[in-house]
Amino acid sequence: MKKMEPSAKDKRSGHEVKSAMEIALEKALADEEAPIELATEQGTVSMTFEELKNRALKTDELQNDLLYKHAEFENYRKRTAKEREELLQETVRVGELVEILELLDRALQSDGDTTAIIEGIQIVRDKMWSLLESKGVERTPGVGEPFDPNHHEAVAQQPHDSIPEGNVALEYQPGFKIGERVIRPAKVVVSSGPQG
Repeated sequence: MKKMEPSAKDKRSGHEVKSAMEIALEKALADEEAPIELATEQGTVSMTFEELKNRALKTDELQNDLLYKHAEFENYRKRTAKEREELLQETVRVGELVEILELLDRALQSDGDTTAIIEGIQIVRDKMWSLLESKGVERTPGVGEPFDPNHHEAVAQQPHDSIPEGNVALEYQPGFKIGERVIRPAKVVVSSGPQG
């Protein structure tokens, strides 16, 4: 229980002056069954010390429940904001892909003109690569670079006169990464050095 502060002294008489709360607490401690009367803004309240203690416990429980509900609501708010942002990003990605699909449709409508079809495919390829680059996609190191099992998948090893042993001599399939995360490793042939 909280230690009670000493009462103030009345300057005129030199006697201690106790507040209504101090008096009520002293009565409650002396006899826990005796009713305590407290003046509130709504009027006088009468209850036993046990009832007062139970109400204080109930108030603590309600306050804890309120804090828990507040934390749950904050988590819900953050989660829905994140989901909304992800949905917006997904919509943007789909919109970018629709643009590329339209470019392919235009290339197919070029009435068999081979030059126009090739130019259309080149435009689609450039647009697709630009989209990938805007998302942070880049090619992994290729021919002439040291073999790195984190970025390369070796499919064979063969001699090569101009590429040192342990470096990539040929790239069958390019690899891609975003930052340091590999999306797809490059399929490569590794040089075993000059034929000797």
